[in-house]
Amino acid sequence: MSEPRIGVYVCHCGFNIAGTVDVKKVAEYAKTLPNVVVAKDYVFMCSEPGQDLIKKDIKEQNLNRVVVAACSPSLHEVTFRTAVMEAGLNKYLMEMANIREHCSWVHHDKEKATEKAKEIVRMAVAKARYLEPLEELEVEAEQSALVLGGGVAGLRAALELANYGFQVYLVEKSPTIGGKAALIGYVDPKTRGAEIVNKMFEMVKECPRIKIFTNSELIQLGGFAGNYTAKIRVNPRYVNDKCTRCGECEEVCPIEVSNEYNFGLNRRKAIFLPFSNAFPPYYAVDHRVCVKCGECEKVCRFGAINLKEEPKIVELKVGALIVATGYDPYRPFKGEYGYGLHGNIITLFQLERMLDPESPTKGELIIGGKIPKNIAFIQCVGSRNTTPGSREYCSRMCCTTAINNAIKIKEKYPDTNVYIIYKDIMTYGSDESLYEEAGKKLVQFVKFEDKIPKVLITPEGLFIEVFEYTIQENIRIPVDAIVLSIGMLPPRDLEELIAVTRVSCGTEGFVREAHLKLAPVEAPTKGLFLAGCITGPKNILESIRMGSAAAAKAMSLLSKGKLKIEPMIAQVSEEKCSGCAICVGVCPYGAISIKKVNGDRIAYVEKALCMGCGTCNAACPSGAMQHLGFKDVQLLAQTRAVFGEVR
Repeated sequence: MSEPRIGVYVCHCGFNIAGTVDVKKVAEYAKTLPNVVVAKDYVFMCSEPGQDLIKKDIKEQNLNRVVVAACSPSLHEVTFRTAVMEAGLNKYLMEMANIREHCSWVHHDKEKATEKAKEIVRMAVAKARYLEPLEELEVEAEQSALVLGGGVAGLRAALELANYGFQVYLVEKSPTIGGKAALIGYVDPKTRGAEIVNKMFEMVKECPRIKIFTNSELIQLGGFAGNYTAKIRVNPRYVNDKCTRCGECEEVCPIEVSNEYNFGLNRRKAIFLPFSNAFPPYYAVDHRVCVKCGECEKVCRFGAINLKEEPKIVELKVGALIVATGYDPYRPFKGEYGYGLHGNIITLFQLERMLDPESPTKGELIIGGKIPKNIAFIQCVGSRNTTPGSREYCSRMCCTTAINNAIKIKEKYPDTNVYIIYKDIMTYGSDESLYEEAGKKLVQFVKFEDKIPKVLITPEGLFIEVFEYTIQENIRIPVDAIVLSIGMLPPRDLEELIAVTRVSCGTEGFVREAHLKLAPVEAPTKGLFLAGCITGPKNILESIRMGSAAAAKAMSLLSKGKLKIEPMIAQVSEEKCSGCAICVGVCPYGAISIKKVNGDRIAYVEKALCMGCGTCNAACPSGAMQHLGFKDVQLLAQTRAVFGEVR
């Protein structure tokens, strides 16, 4: 490339920079630096006139490098890259010098801040002399998506994508789609979770672009955004669509286990129908407990059961992946608030299921064989505390759910006394109206602070002892039943998901977003999106909205048919590479592998997977890894410039 001709442009940013830095002195200083042919200052470089100034000089001064001394690159790097590109210059021949966040905003002494700004500009100019033109890569994008998880978030995402013409593969680990929303009774005083899910079922059934895999799991994911190869293990259901749901197989099955679809309220057989409106709408065999006695197969008159069915591996080509695998409820340990020691101490999930018309009690509040006259909810069980197995975060939905169910109980059983024993009430947004309604229906709220309530199991019955914070007294409440408002935990199989997809976890154990506020449905890896409770506790409405948002992001990625890939990534020097594979081990994105080139082991970078983090560059012992845009020669030039040496 020809001798560098550099233009330097110093921004006032109103008074954000000019109030602390003498920008005119910085511009005059820049003129003295090697290869700088023009240096100017302007009040707002990011404005249209500011950009036009750069474009004009590129053409008239024949500039082949540009340095903009302004704000953070995260704010306006794209703006200035676009400007130089419109002037006919490769956009990667523009370097930004951050003299706002790194200088004017953190200093008060104008003279010293000006000197520091000069040094920052000197470093940027030194690097700019060694900048190279780079070209974006383009790859074809598969017009299909894989959705992991068949709960409300996953269903919403699948429907959105399918409605816009994309092929969708929906993978659910259990024998039915619908998730926990199909089981939890009333999500507000008038709406059942099953009603919401049933509407989604109908839409899914009518959509030819959604292919559902139940009893299935993702076991391998390769490739990159736009071109993923996913391997799905479809575990045998042992029952096909000839099933008429007659139930004769269930009657003869000798195996009984706790029914997780009723949260342990009753027991089920090894061959079972998850719930009445399950989809697919036929029986399944639980391979974890089935002893293969063959009794169900013998009694089936329709040939719907095949206990010799084997797992299948299905390979799919997809452009994007949406992870919506949900959460697991916290399980109280034995003895926690008396749980497991008395049959009348149940969880909030069990109560919710009990109040659903499809439950074993047909929607009746039957605890210990009768309708309780006094029932108490204890809040924050498994959340907001440091008990082993608990979490310090708030699960957000426990308060609203408890109050919603308290209202249902008071409406159906007005003579039942309902207590909610709480630390803080978290009914955010419009749910505050439920809190007010509960008060009108004479639900009694009992507040505690640091000292948690005690559950007493005595011959006379159940009692709750609590120091009531409002009246500053110890009180004892006699109750017939206790409901533990348990929180939400990350799913138990999250480690397996992390191993396959390379998503990462935050401090609370849920999957981490690329950015909590700016990219809440995107994973750090391009092409991977997140929806529902996989990123933390949410209600059904929030999960559905998040499913739509994740689908929209996936559509924006796939809709153009081609993906552009940032060229500022790792590059291997085959002459220097020793094939040690250290880079393979440290790469957080699985972008590097070892290949044979003329018999030698050489590191290979999959360009579409590389995120340009630079970890391999730092780890390479032979200097074979270079980061385009941050090559050693460029960084060393910047380093020398710190000490006043520009060459």
